[in-house]
Formats: sequence, structure tokens, C-alpha cells
Amino acid sequence: MPLTWKVDHDGRLITTTASGALARKDIADYLAAVVGEGAVGYRVIFDARSADLALSPGDLAAFSQTVKDRKRDDVSDGRIALVVSSEAEREMATYFVDRTDSQRPCRLFRTIEDARAWMDDPLPGDSN
Repeated sequence: MPLTWKVDHDGRLITTTASGALARKDIADYLAAVVGEGAVGYRVIFDARSADLALSPGDLAAFSQTVKDRKRDDVSDGRIALVVSSEAEREMATYFVDRTDSQRPCRLFRTIEDARAWMDDPLPGDSN
């Protein structure tokens, strides 16, 4: 299975790992499963370092719109951390971030540790 994930309902965080060939249907199925698990609007760490992404710009734009539509301020700040290693992954992830970040904080990272650290830091403007 190209995607595995763990939902932490207490922490309102989904940690996802992609490996092998990853296509549009895999992401669509994952997004549907998130709904089924009651995790819409949770923060996400998405580790794509071991994935072979077979996604078009249209796929990325559609997924960006879906996650923007699912932002829920009553659940979490909705941060999305994308962890990538190759230049090709970085280009695709940048395309996604550029379309998502205006409505859900979204950043690129090279390590899981950096992504987790960002999840724990307050966002600029937070009063907490």
C-alpha cells in the first residue's frame, strides 16, 4: 500500500508516510479515509521521501482545493508539513504549497524532525 497513516485524535494530528508509486487514486482514497476516521481539519505531516509521485499539476491543484475546503478552525490550525527529499518531489510539493498556504499553513521540510518542530511552534499571530 503506497500510503500508511496514523491518526492521533488527542493531538489532532495525522502522520502519513508514502512509499512506492503514488497516484491520484491513492491520494483520493486517503482523503476519503481521513473523513471516515473523523480527522477532517487535523494537522498533517506527510512524508513523501520514499514515494514515486505520479501526479499531474491538475491532480495537485485538485488536492489543494480539497484540503483548503476542509480547514476547520474549531479543530486545529490545519497545518500541513510536506517532507520531501528529491528535487522532483520538491517541485511538486512547492506547487501544492503555493496553492494551499493562503488558507492552510503549509510548508516543505527535508526531515520529519523539522516538520514536527514546526507543528509544535506557535504560528505568527497566535495569541496562545
